[in-house]
Amino acid sequence: MNRRGFLIGLAAVPVVAVAGVSVAACRYSPDYEPLLARLLALQGKTLQSSGSWNPSQIFQHLAQSVQGSLEGFPEHKAAWFSHTVGPLALKVFKAAGAMHHPLDQPIPGMAALDPALSVDYALGHLVATLQNFNDATELQPHFAYGNLSKADYLAAHQLHIEQHLSQISVV
Repeated sequence: MNRRGFLIGLAAVPVVAVAGVSVAACRYSPDYEPLLARLLALQGKTLQSSGSWNPSQIFQHLAQSVQGSLEGFPEHKAAWFSHTVGPLALKVFKAAGAMHHPLDQPIPGMAALDPALSVDYALGHLVATLQNFNDATELQPHFAYGNLSKADYLAAHQLHIEQHLSQISVV
């Protein structure tokens, strides 16, 4: 093989990989109603967390994420990141059907989580914020993923919520 052919082939590998991730990501279909039902089923229950945040802090964090999509995030990743790596990461998460990120990492610039806030209040606020998201017609850019369609934002929220709910159990 000549050098030019090798370089063209080498350059094609990431393009094909990204195309494959994009196709697989299209198969992920977020669904608002079951997500909302899952959260509502937790209301009034005694909950515990297997992580470093208690259930209230988890719900506060999730509400902050949804609120950021409605009102804007206080801090954003660099533009090059939110136009390249960020959207690709979301596609990978959608293709895998699961998000993987540190579960005690706050959203940049958001208010500190209150460990003493009532779990019922924090969960109620998350549910109300999700309902506001569902009714919204205009959304703000994501701090890491950039500009998202409503369907992609719902996918991001659903994957994020599901990953955090994996730490919560009913006692």
